[in-house]
Amino acid sequence: MRSDREADGAGYGVGRVGRAVSLGTAALMYCVMVGLQFAPDGWQTPSVVVAVPALVSMAFRPRMIVASAVLAIGTRWAFVPDEPGRVGAAIGTTGVIAIIAALGIYLVHRREQAAAHLVEISSVAEAAQRAILRPPPPVVGPFRTAAAYRAAAQYARVGGDLYAVADTAFGIRALIGDVRGKGLDAVATAAVILGSFHEAAQDHARLADLADRMDTSLRRHLSDSEAFGTAFLVEIAADGTAHGLSCGHPPPLVLRGTTVTELPVSPRPPLGLSGLLPLPAEDPAPAVRLRPGDTLLLYTDGLTEARAADGSFYPLLPRLTARLQAHPDGPDPAPLLAWLHRDARAFATGGADDDAALLALAWPPDPAHPRKLGYPGPAPL
Repeated sequence: MRSDREADGAGYGVGRVGRAVSLGTAALMYCVMVGLQFAPDGWQTPSVVVAVPALVSMAFRPRMIVASAVLAIGTRWAFVPDEPGRVGAAIGTTGVIAIIAALGIYLVHRREQAAAHLVEISSVAEAAQRAILRPPPPVVGPFRTAAAYRAAAQYARVGGDLYAVADTAFGIRALIGDVRGKGLDAVATAAVILGSFHEAAQDHARLADLADRMDTSLRRHLSDSEAFGTAFLVEIAADGTAHGLSCGHPPPLVLRGTTVTELPVSPRPPLGLSGLLPLPAEDPAPAVRLRPGDTLLLYTDGLTEARAADGSFYPLLPRLTARLQAHPDGPDPAPLLAWLHRDARAFATGGADDDAALLALAWPPDPAHPRKLGYPGPAPL
């Protein structure tokens, strides 16, 4: 907990720069007021001291405001000349300073209430995110996992993007998705998709059957006929064989050495639209065998749709390839995801108005065969 001294020197929601500017300006006004006492008579404006508590109240708590008001009043009376009418002016100035200080204390109280309310809302949102978006286990089978989320709405912790990882009898299964819309409706849709995945991932041997189950759950639980979500399902067998199923979602990337390739996928309509769009004929995509040292990166289009000022979209593959060539990442995928969010945010001078989720599964290199950069990309079985 903060000490009283620390609490008096910091207003909630105001940074160090703001406090420094407020205190510095108040000090400058005070020095100007004192200096004007020694200027020619025509320049004497001692009432400028009323601005001191007003400036202090912009960034500090009540104790500092009271102290500045006492200092301003004391200074004002210290320079009252022995002339008729001057005492009345000093009394008026004292009253104005007291009113300004009282108003400043009231505003600080309201500011702290608003800041505390915002902290409470943020805490609830963070708890909701943990309940809906369960953090993936740090290790699943031979893979180290990491996830990162950036909500488009200010102060939000969760939105319409989703991810999940499950270790099943059929292999490691991972999900990433993006539901239609924003706000609470999108969160509700994401919760239904995640719930159906966690419930059904252990029961269905085929990814297509799992996708059907998730589609049925979404259509059953949501009354909005226009609600739907894109999703990507990937399954990794014990020997590293990976195959994916895309429900209208972009395919994940396989990072091997300094190469970046897309995982082959079998396409299907987005979840929730199976009754409106025909299902394609069964045509399994070729499997890819992952190896120690590989990383599987799943993402939502909030990352690739970040736009520069000229309207161009974030070039994920070229930027990611350049990153791997310049800074080969270790077995922990978390730094890579953090860099991707930073890089996309720096690129998006034209705005990024969509949620963005990232999920990575990294297979640490075999200690007996250290990872070497530049060997060929993943080959289909």
